[in-house]
Amino acid sequence: MQFGLQSTLIKKISRRYARALLGLALEKKTLEEVYVDVQFLTATLKSSAELKDFVVDPHHPDELLRSVLDELFKNKIQQTTFDFLMFLIEKGRLNILNEIISAFTLLYLEEHKIGTIEIISASTLLPEQVEAIRKRLTVRWKREFVAETRIDPALIGGFQIKAGDQVLDYSIKNQLENFRRQIINA
Repeated sequence: MQFGLQSTLIKKISRRYARALLGLALEKKTLEEVYVDVQFLTATLKSSAELKDFVVDPHHPDELLRSVLDELFKNKIQQTTFDFLMFLIEKGRLNILNEIISAFTLLYLEEHKIGTIEIISASTLLPEQVEAIRKRLTVRWKREFVAETRIDPALIGGFQIKAGDQVLDYSIKNQLENFRRQIINA
């Protein structure tokens, strides 16, 4: 299977499972608790490359997966979330847990009418700078946002903001490119 096609299929499957978890959490009125669990799972997987590698390996027997997850998470997350992890093992989908978590997070934010923005900068931004950008966009677009950051030294300086399909480009690279075009077209 081609990589692009496989990636699209995984996104589609992940979103389906994420919607199921969202629906279950809404039905049981535990959405906020499940969201906290999902953030905990994300942090745990990010902090342990060994656990992340273990989870994405589809060759482990189900009993081993259940045993490890039981040991790690049984008393640390809501029963709804834990049961969902067991369901993923049963369906052979634990290997796409990261993608399901990402899809669930986006659905949660949609449910709460919160947008996501990505701030790409040439160097690391201070938390106060990220918060100032986030607040300014909240006022500008009258919507709450969650900000993610990424570093791209090719920007030379400044930053770009991606919100959905919109890009606000305040980078030096963009300013130099605009200047170059003006000189060529003059």
